[in-house]
Amino acid sequence: MSQWFFIINPVSGGGRGRRVWKSVQKELTRRGISHRSFLTGHPGHAEVLARQISTMQDHKLKRLFVIGGDGTMHEVINGLKGMDQIELTFVPAGSYNDFSKGLGIKKSALLHEIKGLHRPLTRKFFAGNINFFHDKAQSLYFINHLSVGFDASVLKTAAEFPFSRVLRFLRLGFVIYPLAHIRTASGFQPFRFACTADGQRHEFRNVWFVIAANHPYYGGGMKAAPSANPRENHFDIVIAENLSFFPLYRFLWAMSFGRHTKMDGVTILKGKEFIFETDGKIPLHADGELVGTTPFRLMPGGAPLKIKT
Repeated sequence: MSQWFFIINPVSGGGRGRRVWKSVQKELTRRGISHRSFLTGHPGHAEVLARQISTMQDHKLKRLFVIGGDGTMHEVINGLKGMDQIELTFVPAGSYNDFSKGLGIKKSALLHEIKGLHRPLTRKFFAGNINFFHDKAQSLYFINHLSVGFDASVLKTAAEFPFSRVLRFLRLGFVIYPLAHIRTASGFQPFRFACTADGQRHEFRNVWFVIAANHPYYGGGMKAAPSANPRENHFDIVIAENLSFFPLYRFLWAMSFGRHTKMDGVTILKGKEFIFETDGKIPLHADGELVGTTPFRLMPGGAPLKIKT
C-alpha cells in the first residue's frame, strides 16, 4: 500500500477538524498504515500544502485525504498539480459541509475503510472554473457554487465589519455575520446582469442573487439548485430579481426547502459555459470565499476530479 497523505484544517468547524483527525490518526496507527499529515496554520495554507505535496511527492502521491470544511477543499483543489491523476478523499469536518451533502459523503466512511468495513468507490466530479476577464492569468476552481450579488456583499461587509476584533475578543464573533446580513439588506443596490449561456444571451434587471451551482446544496444545506446533478458536466444558474428587505427573507426561507424556484422573479438556466457581465464590478464568492468581481467566464474545470469515498 502506498503512503497516505493528509491535509487537516484543525480549526474547521470550531475545532471539529482536530477531533476528527485524532480519531483517524489513532486508527491509522493501530492498523500500521503508513501516512504523513500536514496541519494548516492560516487561511490559504491548504492550497500551499496541496501544491507542495503534489509537486514534491508526485512519484508517491496517489491519494490525498482532506479533513476540514468546504473552504479547505476549495483551497486544496486550487493547489493541486495533476489533479486528474490523484484520488481525493474528503472527510467533512466543517460548519456547513455542502460538498459532502451534495455528493453523499458520509463522515464515517474513512474510519470504516481503515477498519476494513467499507470498500471505497471512485466517482468523477467536475469542478467549476472561473476565468476573470480583467486578469486572463487569474483562474480558479470551485466545488460547490459561486454567487454574485447580495450574499457576496454580506461576506464583504462581514470582513470589513467595525469592531470585529473586539467582538471576537469578547467571544461575540458569532453576531458579526447576522449584523452584516441586516446591514447589507437595508442598503443593497440591485444590479443589471447579462448572462451568455452556451452562446445565448439573457438580460435581467434589478438582480439580487446569481448563483451557479454544481449540486443542490448551498449555504449550509439550503437547496439553491434542487435539480443540479453533481455527476453531470454542467451548471444550474439561479437568478433572483425584484426583491426588497422583507421579500428577501421570504426568498431565503423558501430556498432552504428548494421552494423558491417557482417564485416570481426567479429564473433557472442550465448550461456548460457562461459569461457573466454586470453594470460595474459586482463582488462574487466561490465556496464561501470572496474571490473577485465581475465580469468573468464560467466553465467546467477540465479533467474531472476523482473523489474516492
